[in-house]
Amino acid sequence: MLILRYRVLSMNDIPKRILVIAPHADDEVLGCGGYLLHCKKQGAEIELVIGTIGGTDIRQDYSTRLNEFNSVCSRINAKGSILFQHKDAVMDTIPSFEITSRLDNIIDKFRPDEVFINYRSLHQDHIKMYECALASCRLREGYAPRLIALYEYPFATTQVGPIGGGYMYHDISDCIDDKVSLFEEYATQIRKTPSPLNRNGIMALARIRGVECGVDYAEKFYVQKIMQ
Repeated sequence: MLILRYRVLSMNDIPKRILVIAPHADDEVLGCGGYLLHCKKQGAEIELVIGTIGGTDIRQDYSTRLNEFNSVCSRINAKGSILFQHKDAVMDTIPSFEITSRLDNIIDKFRPDEVFINYRSLHQDHIKMYECALASCRLREGYAPRLIALYEYPFATTQVGPIGGGYMYHDISDCIDDKVSLFEEYATQIRKTPSPLNRNGIMALARIRGVECGVDYAEKFYVQKIMQ
């Protein structure tokens, strides 16, 4: 039987190198934008890896989406990488070994202390990236990240339910507005309510997570591996 546990991920826990893997540009901000803003203030090295960046309509051409992603990277002093210059919703057609080999190269060079991966959902890109990213986080001789955790995507937890393991929260009460502003760099991704891809949706989920751990606003992470 799995015993769920949680703790608050504090500023003192922030390591030197943080890798965030996302299927699309905006998932990383929705899932852990507040944590990344704090990491920037602490001087951490941050790398963002995006699976595909091309949108599926005329508003979301590659150059527009790339400019949005670069703006986000600039605001948090992160290095950004794009694995494939494809439109969204095609990652299931890419062989897994191609994805994992590219992720392997990034992890081998960067050697992150913490790796954050998208929570799986019913979207084919999210499923493929989740599976390949976990595979690439396998133990290497003389190295392993001390934390591997999944970050939330607003639709995912209602689609597939809970994933086993413990979980952590990070208090983002002092930067919730900055997180919303960071997401708004992705102007092509903003949607009207009832979609959660807007200020109201981001703040509502963060408020729920805050109530769960006793703060005003928080982000929740699902722990797959932790070394303390």
